[in-house]
Amino acid sequence: MGLLRRLDAAARAGFPGLFTAFLIILAAVPVGLPGMIGALALPCIFFWTIFRPAAMPAPVVFVLGLLQDLLSFAPLGTGVLTLLIVHGVTLRLRDFLVRQSFLTSWMVFCGFAAGGVALGWGLQALLGWVLPPLAPGLGQWGMAVGLYPALAWLLARLHTAMRRAETAL
Repeated sequence: MGLLRRLDAAARAGFPGLFTAFLIILAAVPVGLPGMIGALALPCIFFWTIFRPAAMPAPVVFVLGLLQDLLSFAPLGTGVLTLLIVHGVTLRLRDFLVRQSFLTSWMVFCGFAAGGVALGWGLQALLGWVLPPLAPGLGQWGMAVGLYPALAWLLARLHTAMRRAETAL
């Protein structure tokens, strides 16, 4: 029984990163929605950093950012740096955010998403030596803000199920 419990604990610890990677890969399917990869990655990183920070450490965020860059054909490092900064700031504010209502968390996420999109836009401008258009960034921000309530609801249910399983042991 000891091996099964260790496997169960490892699966719960790896779930946030693997589920986020699954969503990033799923968003890379060509359906005509540019920016969907970042719009799914950012809310997941934000949510799991608040509620399961041990399961979403910086190396996992780095790999997820690299996966985002590779699948979206963005300049390497832009998604990595953006997600790592959002992760770091969210981790710094975790004690405050974990006690807040959903509406407050959503408003804070709106600000984080705006900062993340602005940082990504700025990095692309700096690396490409040309000002990229604003519309894709604004679209990504709108999708991230709009998807956050549904993703947060789903991730909260998954987090509650994992917490229930941990207390049952």
